[in-house]
Amino acid sequence: MSRFLFLLSLLSSTTSICAQRPDVLMILVDDLRPMLGCYHHPWVQTPNIDRLAAQSVVFERAYCQYAKCGTSRLSFLTGLRPDSIGVFSNREKDAERFWQRESSPSSLSEWMKKHGYQARSFGKVDHDGWHVDNQWSKPPSPGRDGEMLEIINPDAPAEPTIIADRINCPIIQSPEVRDTHLYGGRMTQQVINLLSDQNQQQPLFLAVGYRRPHLPFIAPQRYFDSYRPDSSWLVANQAPPKNAPILSWFNSDGYGGTARRVGLTMPLPPTREQAVLWNGYELRSYVGAPNHGEIDVETRLKLLHAYAACVSYVDAQIGKLLRTLESSGRRDNTIVLLFSDHGWHLGEHSAWGKMTNYEIATQVPLLISAPGISAGRTRRIAELVDVYPTLCEIIGVPAPEHLEGQRLTATLRNPDKTVNDVAHSQYSRYNGKFVGRTVRTDRFRYVQWSEKKTGNIIARELYDHQKDAMEMNNLASAPEFAKDIRRLAEIIQAGHQ
Repeated sequence: MSRFLFLLSLLSSTTSICAQRPDVLMILVDDLRPMLGCYHHPWVQTPNIDRLAAQSVVFERAYCQYAKCGTSRLSFLTGLRPDSIGVFSNREKDAERFWQRESSPSSLSEWMKKHGYQARSFGKVDHDGWHVDNQWSKPPSPGRDGEMLEIINPDAPAEPTIIADRINCPIIQSPEVRDTHLYGGRMTQQVINLLSDQNQQQPLFLAVGYRRPHLPFIAPQRYFDSYRPDSSWLVANQAPPKNAPILSWFNSDGYGGTARRVGLTMPLPPTREQAVLWNGYELRSYVGAPNHGEIDVETRLKLLHAYAACVSYVDAQIGKLLRTLESSGRRDNTIVLLFSDHGWHLGEHSAWGKMTNYEIATQVPLLISAPGISAGRTRRIAELVDVYPTLCEIIGVPAPEHLEGQRLTATLRNPDKTVNDVAHSQYSRYNGKFVGRTVRTDRFRYVQWSEKKTGNIIARELYDHQKDAMEMNNLASAPEFAKDIRRLAEIIQAGHQ
């Protein structure tokens, strides 16, 4: 009987601890650069994210580890860097092989589940098709296969949305429909229903992934109506950086097969002139954008307009989640994180999309709101691989030994406190033949390109952010920076070992 009472007491104690732990709402927004009001963007309208930012620590310099959906998400959901993961594509089979390894790590959701959380996933959290059901308390709810290509049937806009054929998918749609007619709105309602359930006994770990503003740019008409684009929207750095190697800014190298599907032959590798005319093929492959050649000003403004409308649509959904969280009585004991998997070019360096090592592709928004943490802003460097260990410490659970990121809690408590001296990112080019590794310091971005087979360095880039925030002038050959380059190269080498 005494042993029974002891076990009952232990169980009661464990349940009490779980009940006291904060809920977690982790919001992921695909392809979202820090183009938000809370990051001082002059014309984007994001009142709900801005309201969350006013309750959060805003990391003004946070970076992904790989500017592509699959690898980036696998990185921050496992707390491992890309080289440790070894997955550099968006192929499901590569992700399956990773999880089938004997040494595969506990994902963030598994770890939360192990420590008493009801772990749930809605929308695009893992990359499309990469989710593993038993890593969550209930099977994820990612939407239909190919949900990224959800469009409105123009002949019957009131009917349910359809999944488009990839090469026949319109790049922009602005239908007169309710928010819930599109997947983002429908998914938000699923999460609202869960947050409104007053019978929840376990603490919640909710991962909510919005697909927009990923291509295609689809949002209800009213979000388009709130903008009036003009020439001031156009980016100032449309040309590739001076003295930069073509492979650093030409991000179409993985789309040669897509071009062939429409009868085109993409030059691989291209000359500099060809690269400019074919750059950004992820965007060019949709109906409504030129497959190659110059993208005229009118089209560029339409694309910028549509991207902004999608951001505002997602912002409205996030507002609904936050209001439900507040009305449910859970907000004061909930950690809310908001971030993206990577940035996105909107014409910078002649590129559209992600898949480069530049600031515009690697920098992401990162907001962290937690009980007991004062709101503020920090210029200290953060990485997405830091999210997993940081969350463990805030919650008060032990962190698994495999994690490769740092805990950002010191910066959360004191925004002037440095945790990371640099951020590491990387990207592979031409089917993995070349690897570009980059470090972002307080002042510089240094990129080192090497042959994967031999390890020989074939190109270097150095950008001085004190004078060149748009990364337009590669200074790698300037003798006055030789010492800086040696130091940064050593940091890359140490981080790669």
